[in-house]
Amino acid sequence: MNKFKIENPKNHELNVICVKATLSEAVISNEHHHSHSGVYEGERKDGKMHGFGTYTYTNGTKYVGYWKENMMHGEGVLIWASGEKYTGSWKDDEKHGYGIYTWPDGESYVGYWETDLKSGQGIYTWSDGDVYTGDWISDLRQGHGVYVCNHGDKYIGQWVNDLRHGKGMYIEANGEVFMGEYKEDERIE
Repeated sequence: MNKFKIENPKNHELNVICVKATLSEAVISNEHHHSHSGVYEGERKDGKMHGFGTYTYTNGTKYVGYWKENMMHGEGVLIWASGEKYTGSWKDDEKHGYGIYTWPDGESYVGYWETDLKSGQGIYTWSDGDVYTGDWISDLRQGHGVYVCNHGDKYIGQWVNDLRHGKGMYIEANGEVFMGEYKEDERIE
């Protein structure tokens, strides 16, 4: 059963709030799609998911947040059936802006995204306790960053294509320090 609340009945464009509908086909808009059938509860505009709403996929994945023309857009939380979770900003169905992504094994990324990829400043924590804090471009460590190993070693320096590359300092847990150049993740002695 659909529930409708009409705001400003003299307006020709009706804002519909609290709509519950079952979607049995993919919702397709501008090359982005929600390919699993599921249930949407929320605001609509011109028949499209628009405003605040919840989409629950039949596989158990669930998105709660803002929509724009059938796409996740604005602040929202997506929890995959696998246990992965993203809380943050969306733009045209992609992670975009500040967000937090967590995996069931304990790994996490806290930082900025651009078109679904880690880009800008961010902190990645691995399940074994290793942590990288620094610059990201297109899902790769790129620019300046600090990598701290769970056993105490640290690398502070430049990264290129996810590898230590350029000037850097490696501090071992025992206090020994190497300052110099790295090329494709290897020390240049």
